Amino acid sequence: MQSVKVHGNEPNAEVLSAIIKAGERFSIIASQDIVDIRDIKLWAKGQPVTSSLQHRLLNRKLKHPLEACLAVEDGVTLFSLQEDLQGFLDGDSPLGMALRPWAPMLMKNLKQLPLHSVAQLLLTTALATRPDSLPHAVAAMALAGAAADGPTYAVDVRLAMLGGLLHDIGEVYIHPQYVDLEGPMDLVTHKHLIVHPRMAQMLLSTTTDYPEELCLAIGEHHERVNGSGYPARLYQHNSSALGRLLSVVETTLGIVRSPYAPITRASFALRVVPGEFDPNWTSFVCNLTRNVDETLLPDRSSDLPLEGSLLDHIDQRIEQTDVLKATLKAQGRDGPILDIVDTAWFRLTRLRVAWNALGFWGADAAELNPLEEFELELAHRELQQRLTQLQRECLLLAERLGELEKTWIEPLWRGVLLEPAR
Repeated sequence: MQSVKVHGNEPNAEVLSAIIKAGERFSIIASQDIVDIRDIKLWAKGQPVTSSLQHRLLNRKLKHPLEACLAVEDGVTLFSLQEDLQGFLDGDSPLGMALRPWAPMLMKNLKQLPLHSVAQLLLTTALATRPDSLPHAVAAMALAGAAADGPTYAVDVRLAMLGGLLHDIGEVYIHPQYVDLEGPMDLVTHKHLIVHPRMAQMLLSTTTDYPEELCLAIGEHHERVNGSGYPARLYQHNSSALGRLLSVVETTLGIVRSPYAPITRASFALRVVPGEFDPNWTSFVCNLTRNVDETLLPDRSSDLPLEGSLLDHIDQRIEQTDVLKATLKAQGRDGPILDIVDTAWFRLTRLRVAWNALGFWGADAAELNPLEEFELELAHRELQQRLTQLQRECLLLAERLGELEKTWIEPLWRGVLLEPAR
């Protein structure tokens, strides 16, 4: 896995390059003298960031994190975020329209958000280098804040909004070729991406005065309560309430980009596999479907099969897993290889339970009405996504095994289609 430093020592090459690029568009200056560990001044306080800074910092170990030594004079501010949030809520996106009842509350709380200089720097850098990242952050801020706005929830609205706004700032530390991937994701790309939640957590913990609850939750925004997430494969009992909320927010935003009934699709994805997400937060997204009028038609741009082929695929893998587990136990083997097989068996059987709960046994596409075809298309897409996620999870776990053991368990995911992550 790529080793990345986010504070002290040598500045991260990717974020330094991104900050230099952002400095071409926005006014970024040194908020204090930038010095190395020998107290040699490399860049004076008040000096604008230019390409020369990159050369001055080459192979230098800094006394203080670079991110804490810079300030943005324009770029992303609370005022610009207010305009962005208002535009999102007034726009024609289904999610923005669904969240309009919370608009007054969201606008009021946004004005009081503590936007730390490091957060402002990285949001501005992300805006300059990956413009689509800011609308994503604003939508996440709105969804997280609206979901937390209830008397029964133990998450502060402003903390939730900050979590939504900042959850992906760790992506600034990843090479663009991995972040902006459009085609299928291989294991190498996945290994680069899965570090970004923890990087953001570490950065905010060490360079800002944000509460640890917020930093921890940002590190958990790709976790799942059944242990199938990343980077730590946490379960509900050892994850935070805000982290579980951000997980639902991230998943929802990855789906609502679809032009076909996006809110309904997100609601389905959050519920289809039992025990994947915190129901306290999934229920909020499910209830949003009442605020939108969506036409429930299948995605005709997809070539997903609507017969039982995926179910057969899952059943075959469950059978393979049972046979492999029995063989390994008969050979007296235990340890990591059995843990991987057990993980695969548990995930696959949950997919089988999810399919059974849908009631599409022996469904024939020719006999389905449009609504049933829509639901079946959603089921195929989501269950295929889970198979792909299982493949990546098992491949990562299998790196602890010897080459021979890897060949024994490789059939468990052979033939799974790789798809872009969301």
